[in-house]
Amino acid sequence: LRTHWGVENPAHVTGTDEEIDAAFIKAYSILRARIEAFFALPLEKLQHDNAALKAEMDKIATIVT
Repeated sequence: LRTHWGVENPAHVTGTDEEIDAAFIKAYSILRARIEAFFALPLEKLQHDNAALKAEMDKIATIVT
């Protein structure tokens, strides 16, 4: 079971040090929020329903901080 949690690569950001730092902080924040949401899923309830688990994982992909 897979889903894609694409996040803009902060290594491609150009600009001031503050702008570059902000891009890394944003990417980190998004990934952290998504990982926390994944660990908060009721996996014991979803483990036997791949469609529901996939839907929840896809929903996590939309989390932006």
